[in-house]
Amino acid sequence: MYEIEALNVKKSFGDLEVLKGVSLNVAKGEVVAVLGPSGSGKSTFLRSLIDLEVVDGGSIKIAGEYLCKDGVYPKNKEKTRILSKAGMVFQHFNLFPHMSIKKNLMCAPMLNKQAGKAELEELAVEMLKKVGLEEKLNVMPSTLSGGQKQRVAIARALMRNPDIILFDEPTSALDPELTGEVLNVISKLADEGITMIVVTHEMGFAKEVADRVIFMYEGVVLEEGTPDVIFNNPANERTRTFIQSVLK
Repeated sequence: MYEIEALNVKKSFGDLEVLKGVSLNVAKGEVVAVLGPSGSGKSTFLRSLIDLEVVDGGSIKIAGEYLCKDGVYPKNKEKTRILSKAGMVFQHFNLFPHMSIKKNLMCAPMLNKQAGKAELEELAVEMLKKVGLEEKLNVMPSTLSGGQKQRVAIARALMRNPDIILFDEPTSALDPELTGEVLNVISKLADEGITMIVVTHEMGFAKEVADRVIFMYEGVVLEEGTPDVIFNNPANERTRTFIQSVLK
């Protein structure tokens, strides 16, 4: 069974057609890297998979259930249940600056009555251990580096025990020396079998960790294949030009 099924997804902002019929299936445990130049629709597509963008047409299934079918969404309660299977990590960390790291992790699960306070406190410690930051449980976000903040954001996404995690350029806001620590955490999650779609400019990561690479251009999936095919023998000239430009 596919964990994510997107069929002919379309999205426009006014007269600007950003997604022109994007289709993509992602198998359970698969890691898919999405590449492409700015403005190709990568982030919009990712956001549409978790209902941060309402699509104009097409269908999206999350773990076998329709998030939307032919552009029609279920009622909010049903939609929330379906979306609980997926988490997302953004370019910017979006941590609450006035809350400790523990409270940042527990805030949404407490509001959603996911579990009791004691259980969530234990879960917060466990998730911070996963990203190597258990000693930061009670500190404030302002005391952390950018890489540490992004690792906390990953831990926050893991609090929901998602089947799927979407990453929208998770290292783009980081200095180069902090990028590696975040990519290492994502690589470990891949080893654990979590289904992931990662929009990224990190070509090394896409080569080494992704099972499949998608190249988007001007609102469509122009080409897809294994990292070896996309990086070493792409079929499309536009893909070839892009790969050559980013690997210079």
